[in-house]
Amino acid sequence: MDKKRQTPDPVPTEELLSMLQDARSLALFMEQTGENLPNTSTAEYLSQLLKAYSLTRHEVIEQAGLERSTGYQIFSGQRNPKRDALLRIALVMRLTPAETQRLLKIAQRGELYPKNRRDAAILYCVQHRIGLIEAEILLEEINEPLLR
Repeated sequence: MDKKRQTPDPVPTEELLSMLQDARSLALFMEQTGENLPNTSTAEYLSQLLKAYSLTRHEVIEQAGLERSTGYQIFSGQRNPKRDALLRIALVMRLTPAETQRLLKIAQRGELYPKNRRDAAILYCVQHRIGLIEAEILLEEINEPLLR
């Protein structure tokens, strides 16, 4: 599943923060940065990623080991996914660390934190493009909970 992707890079958070600090009013900030503050849903972002990687919902759901109806509810926006489900999807899709962190942010599920042992292991797997099965083996080897 190592497909070439073409997702646009968002404006860096630091740059937006600087613009917000320099703005004379919130209305002016919103007017100037409107398109840089997308209100993207988890389902919309997953759809963009599927397209960028030339993948289908079906193959990602199946390879991530998600229950079929749950998977389709996640991809259609009918269900807010749990963090581990998003991480399973990210590993199966071989997302970059930035894409994975953005997916977790959009879903409001907490980014991977390298000072957390389990998160560090998962981030290592994402960074090194290690698939789901291999990631679970690695988690088991270091006595950390598997992705449920």
